[in-house]
Amino acid sequence: MRKRRTRWWNLAFVSVVTVLVVAIASGLVYMVRAAGGTLPIEGQASDFTATNVDGRNVRFSSLDGKIRLVTWFYTHCPDVCPLTAHRMQQIQTKLEAEGVFASKVDIVAIDLDPESDSLHDIRIWSSHFDPDYHGWYFVRTDPEHTKRILKAWGVERKLIPGSVYVSHTIKTVLVDEDGNIRKTYNTANLNVDEVASDVNGLIRREKWGV
Repeated sequence: MRKRRTRWWNLAFVSVVTVLVVAIASGLVYMVRAAGGTLPIEGQASDFTATNVDGRNVRFSSLDGKIRLVTWFYTHCPDVCPLTAHRMQQIQTKLEAEGVFASKVDIVAIDLDPESDSLHDIRIWSSHFDPDYHGWYFVRTDPEHTKRILKAWGVERKLIPGSVYVSHTIKTVLVDEDGNIRKTYNTANLNVDEVASDVNGLIRREKWGV
């Protein structure tokens, strides 16, 4: 009788432990998903090659394996471009504090106005935002290639005659380590905490395989 009762208690204990383990695992998966790990795939990022401010050619797909935030700018921009760069600086600071910037996450800023912006101009402009150039790329290419890149990424621009200003689409794109577009933000209303949370959600998704 005692043996039977002991066996019953052992089975009950194992059952309870199993239920707890499953519950904890489910909770972890839920937290990962809730944190952004299941951001839908909106499409595949178009590949391109452009020249970085250090003079090296960078192919976008060579950064696969890292999460990327893709933005657009031009150096004479009076408002949204410097504001975007400032917010990217804040995101860089957050991710640096977590030890993931440049190792797991990059920022790729693409020049909209190669007709006017030289690499020297871009280097001077970008330096105002304290970038870590190991993980924050400021790239440009020739005007025709720029047009193809913008079309592939759904970015419109219009050079304003007789002016240094350029009218353009205002957005930031989140690309995962496999080159999938996961989210598109309206840069005019970019929330630094939201972007950092989405990035960390993708990092956790990669870690836990969900």
